[in-house]
Amino acid sequence: MLKLSEVADITAGQLSGEPGIYIYRVSDLEEAKEGDISFVCEEKYVKQAEASKASAFIVKTGIVIAGRNTITVSNPHYSVAKVMEKLYLKEETIKGVHPASLVSEKAKVGANVSIMPYVIIESGAEIGENTVIYSFVYIGKNTKIGQSSIIYPNVVIREDVTVGNHVIIHAGAVIGSDGFGYTKKEDHTFYKIPQVGKVVIEDYVEIGANACIDRAMLFETRIKQGTKIDNLVQIAHNTCIGENCILAAQSGVAGSAKLAKGVILAGQAGVADHVTVGENAFILSQSGVSKDLEGNKIYVGSPAEEARQAWKTMAEVKRLSEISLKVKLLEQRLKEIDEYLNGQVKK
Repeated sequence: MLKLSEVADITAGQLSGEPGIYIYRVSDLEEAKEGDISFVCEEKYVKQAEASKASAFIVKTGIVIAGRNTITVSNPHYSVAKVMEKLYLKEETIKGVHPASLVSEKAKVGANVSIMPYVIIESGAEIGENTVIYSFVYIGKNTKIGQSSIIYPNVVIREDVTVGNHVIIHAGAVIGSDGFGYTKKEDHTFYKIPQVGKVVIEDYVEIGANACIDRAMLFETRIKQGTKIDNLVQIAHNTCIGENCILAAQSGVAGSAKLAKGVILAGQAGVADHVTVGENAFILSQSGVSKDLEGNKIYVGSPAEEARQAWKTMAEVKRLSEISLKVKLLEQRLKEIDEYLNGQVKK
């Protein structure tokens, strides 16, 4: 639990109300009870907050909830995250290497590392200090994992992979699997091209459950600093994902594609091979990127095009049935006029 004054210190916010009340958890406006703190980011939620049973609110600058305990901040979501870190601290893991794990004598393990049961770490691997590795993780030869990273159960990190500091890899992810590379022989059968490159995961990257990041054929696949990858995302060989990108669930990036910094791929969006997407581009759900796209724009559709133009086209398409009906009525009217005029001539 935290005093409200402590919450104000954590968030560097301006407190209005009783500093000595205790906060036990963070809750949404509808479910909040006494002892909870909730948050309000937009004016439209003020009335809902006034009816809420929460003991206090973190509110965005400019929002006022009369007669209630508030902490005013510029970024409520960030402030809530900081408070949750304090209120919901995870149980400390036991330091050291569990005897049921298999760690090569030729591997290097840093100080204060936690290695749970049934982990396999091959020769030449390096584990940075304060890193936590949960059960049934496999770490291949010469793979390096930085400091203060968390590797959840059933993750596979194959050989020659570099994972930076403060990286989180969720359960079931596979890093460094072979890229999808084949050549067709004269008899029309496929021959596998060896995938001998590397994967580099930079600092502060988070990789979701069952995501797959393939190793390069020759050089490297790279995920740059601060990027967040959702569950069930596929990143193919030789790709480069820029800093602070977001890749939502079931999105995919094909071989040798490049995403500049700040790109967002919404759910089920796909990027074709050898395509470059510019900085801060936003690719909406189920869009297919088949050619290079400029940065700082929103794209939709397959093939993806700038959203404003695409939506204009869609609106015009929706009107086609209406236009078609009008054309049919005009054709019928013209036919009637033509018949009438022909009848007048014959008379």
